Amino acid sequence: MRRCGLVQSLANSAIVLALLAGLANAHTLFVEFSAAGTDMGLNKCIRPFWQSGNSPVMDVTSADLKCRTSDMNWANTDVCPVAAGSTVTLRWNRNKSGSSDVISASHIGPCLVYMAAAESNGDGDAWFKIFESGVDSSSGQWCTTKLIANDGKLDVVIPSDLKPGNYLLRPELIALHGARREGQCQFFPNCAQLQITGSGSAQPAGVALPGYYKATDPGILYAKKSDNSGYVIPGPPVYQPGSGSTSTSSNTTLPVGSSSPAVQASSTSQPVQ
Repeated sequence: MRRCGLVQSLANSAIVLALLAGLANAHTLFVEFSAAGTDMGLNKCIRPFWQSGNSPVMDVTSADLKCRTSDMNWANTDVCPVAAGSTVTLRWNRNKSGSSDVISASHIGPCLVYMAAAESNGDGDAWFKIFESGVDSSSGQWCTTKLIANDGKLDVVIPSDLKPGNYLLRPELIALHGARREGQCQFFPNCAQLQITGSGSAQPAGVALPGYYKATDPGILYAKKSDNSGYVIPGPPVYQPGSGSTSTSSNTTLPVGSSSPAVQASSTSQPVQ
């Protein structure tokens, strides 16, 4: 009987381990980016991944919502030069090895990108949004679905009028497959360290992360539907370069373009014409 009990216990343990492995394989990390066509290298200038690897943040009040990192010390991560107004191609996958496996197809949701001036280190009302993409109004596809089809790549334009200096770039995917229950929405942020060059002077107003998101926000507590065109992306409006303010928020995912290796987008998330 004892032997049978031991065998059953080992079998249960194997099942648990398999389930945990499956969960980990469903998740994702922001692992590399290129700027103006120059590849910065795998994990280069990206703050170290936190102790839980690619697991999501699920508490909107957690400090991990900033960068999902084990190290918030600026001096411990390289800084990559990027020109204001240039296009950066961001790439995600399920681990930091550089494979083409992006995220589970069940993890539908929006893509967002924020920036913050380095002196804030992400604290306080520092984060301004430069990109968002939710549901394609014509196809009904989520941004994460398009990301998977495009090998985890997303093109985003750095605001052309930013004041030169060091910044944090914070790409984020939000997975809504369990979000019908409060506290079950999954957040996948990571942060890169950039040195923005140019001649701009803009210092966009920001919001606090954590702080701005609420567990009951309509884009965080959300039950997916057959028609998700009314989905409201969490966070503040997207910053509009040249305005000194923020633009009207959009929930439109732009289509994959034939001329680029990444999902086509702009820093203002303009809808498809």
